[in-house]
Amino acid sequence: MNNRRNIIKAGGAGLLSLLAPSWSFGQTAPTLLSTTRKKQFALAMPNPLDPANLFAPDAAGGTSYTLAIREFKANLGLVDATGRSITTTLWGYGSASQAPSYPGRTFNLRRGVPVTVRYVNQLVNSAGPLPHRLPVDTTIGWANPGNLGGRAPVPLVAHRHGGDQGTSSDGLPDGWSTPDVNGDGMPDYRGRLYSSAYTFDNSQEAGHLWYHDHALGVTRLNVYMGLAGNYFIRDTNEDYLVQCGQLPAYPYEVPICIQDRQFKSTGALNYPATDPANPAAPNPTHLPEFFGDVMVANGLPWPRFDCEPRLYRLRLLNGSDSRVLTLSFALENFMTTRLKFWQIGTDLGLMDSPVPLTSLTLAPGERADVLVDFSKVLWWWHGKVIVMNSANTPFPNGLPPVAGATDRVMAFSVTKPLGFFSLSLALLTGANIPSNLRPVHGPLPAPATTGVKVRKLMLYEGTDAYGRLQTMLGTVNPAAGNPAGPGFGTFMYTDPVTENIAVGSTEIWEIYNTTVDAHPIHLHLTDFRILDRQTFTGTLVPKPMGFGATGGYLTRIALGGTRVAALANEQGRKDTVLTYPGQVTRIVATFKRPGEYVWHCHILSHEDHEMMRRFVVA
Repeated sequence: MNNRRNIIKAGGAGLLSLLAPSWSFGQTAPTLLSTTRKKQFALAMPNPLDPANLFAPDAAGGTSYTLAIREFKANLGLVDATGRSITTTLWGYGSASQAPSYPGRTFNLRRGVPVTVRYVNQLVNSAGPLPHRLPVDTTIGWANPGNLGGRAPVPLVAHRHGGDQGTSSDGLPDGWSTPDVNGDGMPDYRGRLYSSAYTFDNSQEAGHLWYHDHALGVTRLNVYMGLAGNYFIRDTNEDYLVQCGQLPAYPYEVPICIQDRQFKSTGALNYPATDPANPAAPNPTHLPEFFGDVMVANGLPWPRFDCEPRLYRLRLLNGSDSRVLTLSFALENFMTTRLKFWQIGTDLGLMDSPVPLTSLTLAPGERADVLVDFSKVLWWWHGKVIVMNSANTPFPNGLPPVAGATDRVMAFSVTKPLGFFSLSLALLTGANIPSNLRPVHGPLPAPATTGVKVRKLMLYEGTDAYGRLQTMLGTVNPAAGNPAGPGFGTFMYTDPVTENIAVGSTEIWEIYNTTVDAHPIHLHLTDFRILDRQTFTGTLVPKPMGFGATGGYLTRIALGGTRVAALANEQGRKDTVLTYPGQVTRIVATFKRPGEYVWHCHILSHEDHEMMRRFVVA
């Protein structure tokens, strides 16, 4: 299809690289912290379900939470060239009784119990609003508080990813706000969809949601500063499986948020923002993707989790900017040996039955609920299991991960003795993998497709006014030959809405990926089911987008081969789907609530540069 433009990949210089190009505001090139200075598997990884890591309501036993976003410094286990410990400046969600943290604390809530959450932007100091700590490209479409065009004040908005919630509680890109510096009780600047409080009814099934910043044009930067965390909903079906000993519960349930980062020699976060290959690019400039050289799990580089030789439930989340992960569990010193594990749930809840795997691909924004049996590891090699990553960057046809660095995430050290309950259960049953994951809810309903409206959509790589790669979304003319014309082709985020949907209706979305990379496509508001994927060919026709930008139309589509059904481990409720290059991915969704929402690529660098569109349900 179209050829990828000549671009610079952030973090692609390799393990021993110490220098990066000049990056912003006339500064000299930052010296990067060599990844060889970080001892792997030395720091103990925290469990986000530890009671100390759960958000506490404003009042004991209450259902209201007031969370303040503040700047803080944290020790992530980094050391400088002399071996001295260094700290990192981060942003996090805190409260009157709880300090901010990275990642954010966990919501662990019951189905059917509504809560109210207020997020307050407190990125200020005695001199006024804090500037952004990362380079802000003001030439792309962004929140731009007060049209001031600078790094201060910082716009923030928290989105509950995977939630069934109304527009005023969704945390949409235009719902941002800045600090209340003038003291009038309201943020000094607010986006058009700002809401002071979010109400979540938590009516959906038990599942692994998460929350993260979503401010227009700076999502990648705000999340990179630390603004993300887990949100779990619990229900009676899950309770039954736990009570019957078929699902592990805390402390044997461990959420793991995986990200990649890059650090300066001072310990500060580094986010590249120059493109020497493009003299026309502004400085700082948006780059198409970011791939860091340090793998981070639950906020720590290459940590270790000490566990018992028993079954564990891992709640995996890919919280990276651009990096797709292909994860496996390898025995240390027997690195070609991979443990079998079982996926039991997708983004938004349990599947009908477990799916055995030896590897799992997880794109940014996706979650997976897996069971791993460590009971036999001690007999192999001192009880060490390494979580490996084999995904190329960009995915799937880019460069392999760097050996000894981005090809591993963390380690499980199986050195703790079995607890009394675990020992009793192991003696009686061994690893107890449930065959029926929905004993209370019953099987997931088959997706309804008969008579359902089909909407044809496209993913495209164009260029902006500065000649930079610009990933975009658009529509495809369903008429014979898919001709170009008004109302079709690529669109900008601010262009009129093309996805106007009847409330309560069900639609099949056919998403045609004309790019050379895979894109994780996320829909707000609704869950969906993946139907199938199929190869296609077509003809791309350029489309002038105004202001020197170029998009395109997808015409003359010809489908190839047969439809390939969703993978066995994708056959659950989803909110994010990985769409592969040269394929059409079909999903089916029901849109239950009225309002304005967005759909976008969950590569954060892509959504920040026009790979996001609004849709309206009415």
